[in-house]
Amino acid sequence: MKTGSRYDASESDATLTALIFASVLSGSVLIPSVRPFFATVAPGHEGGMHAFMALNMLGAIVGAPFLAAFADRSGARKPLAVALTLADAALLLAMARGPRLSILLSVRLVQGAANVGALSLLLGGIRGRRQQRHGRAFGAAAAAMIAAVAAGGPAGTLLLTAGPRAPLFAAAMIQLLVCGVLATRVELSAAPTPGAGFAALARMVPAVRGPALWVAIERFAVGTFVVTFSLYAHRELGLGDRHVGALMSCFLVPFALASYPMGRLGDRLDRGALLFMGMATYGVCFVLLGFVRPAGLPVILILTGVASAAIYSPSLCLAAALPPEALRATSMALVNVTGSLGMMAGTVIAGALSAALRSAGWGGRAYTAVFVAAGCLQIACVLFSWSDLARLGNADALNLGAIAAAREEASR
Repeated sequence: MKTGSRYDASESDATLTALIFASVLSGSVLIPSVRPFFATVAPGHEGGMHAFMALNMLGAIVGAPFLAAFADRSGARKPLAVALTLADAALLLAMARGPRLSILLSVRLVQGAANVGALSLLLGGIRGRRQQRHGRAFGAAAAAMIAAVAAGGPAGTLLLTAGPRAPLFAAAMIQLLVCGVLATRVELSAAPTPGAGFAALARMVPAVRGPALWVAIERFAVGTFVVTFSLYAHRELGLGDRHVGALMSCFLVPFALASYPMGRLGDRLDRGALLFMGMATYGVCFVLLGFVRPAGLPVILILTGVASAAIYSPSLCLAAALPPEALRATSMALVNVTGSLGMMAGTVIAGALSAALRSAGWGGRAYTAVFVAAGCLQIACVLFSWSDLARLGNADALNLGAIAAAREEASR
């Protein structure tokens, strides 16, 4: 089999997509276990539970950029990815032993960096079947990530029947499996790129800031949605847990199912136009979320999920197509880091804003205000990005990628 052939690239991308699904699943499967796990290792520490989730994202934000930049500078993407997945498994096993709280949270911080660092390298290894036509491959990768998030809840809940530490052990086994397949079946290495990093990426390919911003704002909206919508549905609409879970699925399932078609559609249409429609629809849906009656919520949430896919998949594709291949892991890390930052900021700001407004006597309108604010921010992002969206059609993405490659070659 010739390296670089269409068949070889397709087979490698399929393997990487499966590994991306498994890597994200190893994180999402832990979510249902947080409360019962802390009940056994640190009873009564509700703040510790919040810190356990937040420190994972903080570790990703701080650590993943340096790991991806090191991988691109050294060219040793595969050895580093294998080491990170192995470290992730070891850290998960260490947490499953239930160390004291300070050690547990410290390990969680490092584990977040290892997990998202490895994920960025896996995404950076996807090549696509034809040069600069990454829609199919990255649409599948986006679908795999969202499907893993959606599957993590039920899988983690099922694992809890074996005990509160079972999801941690299962997550570690998943990462060991990823490590084994990665070491034996996947090629990730690339030519070393001295000076690789976020600064070099922004200097050589300034247009990559666009996809990073769009994913950050999309994830910010999701951060405002996850907890706030659950509270709104329970307290203001009087809906039960099962009903709320079904409504959450109305968002997550279309997001996962639409990610692959949206990626492929971006290969055929102007990605800028697709992103514009996705962001505008997404913003309007969030503005309407607090005003729609319960019977109409499934329709709004389905539209929100499809619109989210129309933002996420094309943004991933552009983040891969714009820079030269030698900087692709750094570009994927940028998107992952800004997405994590947006998600964390959305969760924190939504909680603070809704609490402040409820204290001021707004009652249930506080949750509606959060949704409106998130939607207006998305619409403002569309207006701010108008000129960038107009430039980023397929032809422009190809030209920008070629220019970036030429700049890299000239700088050597």
